[in-house]
Amino acid sequence: MARPLIRRAGGALVLVALLGTLVVRDQLAATPPWIAAAALLPPLGFAGLVLLLDRRTRESWAPLCAAFLWGAAVAAPVASLVNDVLLATRGLGDAVPTVLGPAVEEIAKASALLVVLAVWRGEIDDPLDGIVYGALAGLGFAATENVGYYVLAALQGGVPGLGRALWLRGLLQGLNHAAFTAATGAAVGWAYGRRSRRPARAAIVLAGIGLSSLVHAVWNAVASETITQILCGAPSPGAACTPSPAPLDLLVTVPILVVTFVGPLVVTLLAIATRAGRVP
Repeated sequence: MARPLIRRAGGALVLVALLGTLVVRDQLAATPPWIAAAALLPPLGFAGLVLLLDRRTRESWAPLCAAFLWGAAVAAPVASLVNDVLLATRGLGDAVPTVLGPAVEEIAKASALLVVLAVWRGEIDDPLDGIVYGALAGLGFAATENVGYYVLAALQGGVPGLGRALWLRGLLQGLNHAAFTAATGAAVGWAYGRRSRRPARAAIVLAGIGLSSLVHAVWNAVASETITQILCGAPSPGAACTPSPAPLDLLVTVPILVVTFVGPLVVTLLAIATRAGRVP
């Protein structure tokens, strides 16, 4: 009797601490309400879709909220700080966007899964659970990360610039972080659902983090760079970018690229969820 009460109290303390951290952070406190809403609402909408994957099982709301909040309040600022340090380190700066940065971010987001495992034991016991919790952590991470991008977009391009940033990062690429970390979550759920021994369990989890980091790195190095060049619309290499992207690129070319790169991972994760036997 005492043990469940202790676990509930511990879970409540985790949620309160995460909410407090999110509220008092200077970045969010100084963010205009409309930009904060732009950063938060799309991830919350995607979170609702993610929860539909596991609609046949009634999951506890506390660990679900904790995964999202951990991604937003802990994983995102920690990853940003580590990446800044790496960028300032001689000889490492060039490798941060395409190699080190993705690994740092995926490890930071994966820590949300470890928190859920530690505080709410038994909540992640199959790949589908892991996919849901990993995706929620990724969505929370994206919400905080996008605040900085939206502020910059509004300062540089006004309302049209903010609208383009919301379309690109909030909607078209809104599931990127979720999909990357859901791959780690699938590995965590498989490892803990199999009741594997600790060495095997750790190897499976590390493999999941490695896979998510690899996919994230490929996205940064290839897809993201290609999208940047397309939206820039420079008439020749080294020339200045056009004042605004071509509508055809915004509405057709970039969406096709996003689906091409992220779509296979999303389809694979949905197939894993279907195999779990809970998604019709």
